[in-house]
Amino acid sequence: MDHTHPVTVTTARIGQRGRLILPAQIQAATHLRQGVRVALRTGPDGTVTIEPLWTLRNRLRAVYGPLLAGHAPAGPVLPYVGGRGLDPDALPDPAGLPHLAAPGTALRPVLAQDPQDPRAFQRLYEEGQPAVFTARAVLAWFTAPDDSHRTACLLSHAVLPEAAVTELATALAQAGIHDRLDALLAELGALGVRTPGPARQRTTLAQDTAVAVDLTKAAAEEGWTLTLADAMCAAAALRQEAWLAAADLLTTA
Repeated sequence: MDHTHPVTVTTARIGQRGRLILPAQIQAATHLRQGVRVALRTGPDGTVTIEPLWTLRNRLRAVYGPLLAGHAPAGPVLPYVGGRGLDPDALPDPAGLPHLAAPGTALRPVLAQDPQDPRAFQRLYEEGQPAVFTARAVLAWFTAPDDSHRTACLLSHAVLPEAAVTELATALAQAGIHDRLDALLAELGALGVRTPGPARQRTTLAQDTAVAVDLTKAAAEEGWTLTLADAMCAAAALRQEAWLAAADLLTTA
């Protein structure tokens, strides 16, 4: 038996309006303090699990990282800017990293000389602005050995467009775990990741598709390959004046 993490068992009573005060022993054992955000999960047998968000993040990476390792992108997650009233040409030189320019649109990495520079991610986190994630950005977060903290700081205000959800479902199917999609999206939702509903998607599908086609054409003209799924995510980011978090957004044609 493993005695390195002893189990603490005690009881508490549910108070008015469903309030639960954690006993001191539980707080000490779990390092839970006032203000710490937790995820609540119900089980089919009636159990309720209280899990701090940092352990939820660690657990998701520990569970899905090995399963999705063969389906993850090669490059790190990079933040892109576009459509936010910020002149991309005024940003620091992204050390030769490509950016997209199509009629009425522009996207470029928000980086200094080091692609791993955490300041760009910190800037997004501090602003609290929505960040549209591509599916490969999520896959990279699951599998990257040293990229979890930088990317995780954006998850609390991340948006997964329908195109990203579809591509993520494809990756899960290729890994043989397609039946976990709903549970995974629910747990990502506990971390703050939002998935707009189909009804809302329909109202903007034509607009996003037109922009996505322009972006893929612009990338091809510059000698890059941009997948339609990633282009749809980029279009959603431009429409929402949000940041875009992507991995391997542009690859050599």
